[in-house]
Amino acid sequence: MTDAADSPASRTAPAGAGTRGGSGGRGATPRRTPVRRPPDRKERILDAAAELFRDRGYHNVSVADVAGAVGITAPALYRHFRGKPDLLAQVVDRTVDTIAAACAAAPDLDTYLATASAQSLERRGAAVLWQREARHLPEEQRERERHELSAAAASIGKLIGAERPGLPAADRTLLAWAVLSVFGSLSWHRTSLPRRRFEEVMLRLAGAAARCEPGTTGDGGPGRDDAPAAREPGAYAALALSRREEILAAALRLFDERGFQSVSTDDIGEAAGASGPSIYKHFPTKTDLLVAGVARGGEHRRAGTAAALAEPGTPGETLERLLRSYVDFALAHTRLIGLILAELDQLPEKERKAARQAQREYLALWGRLFAEARPGTDAAEGRIVVSAVLTVVDNAVRTGRLGARPDLGERLVEIGLALLRAG
Repeated sequence: MTDAADSPASRTAPAGAGTRGGSGGRGATPRRTPVRRPPDRKERILDAAAELFRDRGYHNVSVADVAGAVGITAPALYRHFRGKPDLLAQVVDRTVDTIAAACAAAPDLDTYLATASAQSLERRGAAVLWQREARHLPEEQRERERHELSAAAASIGKLIGAERPGLPAADRTLLAWAVLSVFGSLSWHRTSLPRRRFEEVMLRLAGAAARCEPGTTGDGGPGRDDAPAAREPGAYAALALSRREEILAAALRLFDERGFQSVSTDDIGEAAGASGPSIYKHFPTKTDLLVAGVARGGEHRRAGTAAALAEPGTPGETLERLLRSYVDFALAHTRLIGLILAELDQLPEKERKAARQAQREYLALWGRLFAEARPGTDAAEGRIVVSAVLTVVDNAVRTGRLGARPDLGERLVEIGLALLRAG
């Protein structure tokens, strides 16, 4: 089919023949060629929104920002989406659907790992979208997304079980979530490698997670006597020793669950059973609560790191102690992990710069120890491996029933060591 402007009549008509009212002359209205809407415009909009939500956060992106990134007007965007909430819902939906489809379609574990290794490079922002930005969705939709991700993990668990029929169901589930975390770790950094090599590294890491042997560092029981017991999310509030601590614990939980910008001081007061004046007595602003929480997280992590580095040993032994210290920290402070991952941008400039510098230094320490323990490893590959290890830990301690496993600490050390060796 041809456009009207490309028809034989339009090609042979003399200038000025297409006049208003059918008569010729200078008052003619020129014939306009219709502008066709690209068939993939909706996908382009979703791609642009996903990138902006990942880089800036949902609350810091407007419909006009998304439209501008695609080269259209905001009214044109509304032809496809009802508004920014609908845009976020469809972005997250598409992200989770892609993860679930790869799991469901794979006939065996090797096929899934190869497919997901390639897909993880194409959608590097996936984990940020469903871990951080999905908090802004209505609870009903969030529950649907959680259910679909759990189903995806179950599918991976079945693939692992088909290859390892003697592995207990609980361990299959843990390893399946670890595999998803390995692929999701790409969302939290921008390190890159040549495409083929990058896929090979991700395949190697995901394979190491799927084929880890649980129970090899201990007796399969609760793990070391000095390791903190795993706790359900939110149990941090039970440790509150004072009114100030109760308020801070409630704030950390809400910031983690809903996002800093979606929580009001009234919400915190209701959760802590405190009035507004009582909160302001301890924390003049909501931001002060976030500053206190992030500072506390940094202090606890530094203390564990210092203890790990104080003991003598080879680079490999020191790296394992550092891993154990991080697992212990994550198990004891699940809410603080959430703040470090998602809310640093909400800090005042001075505190934000300090927190990001501390994070860079911590990751650099891991990188140095990994390079010493694995001589000859490329620095970029080392950063990818370290990110995968930390992401597996972060996600496991914050994932429903996984966090309730009494032996979770030792199992995470085993998975972490498997990834470090694979790297």
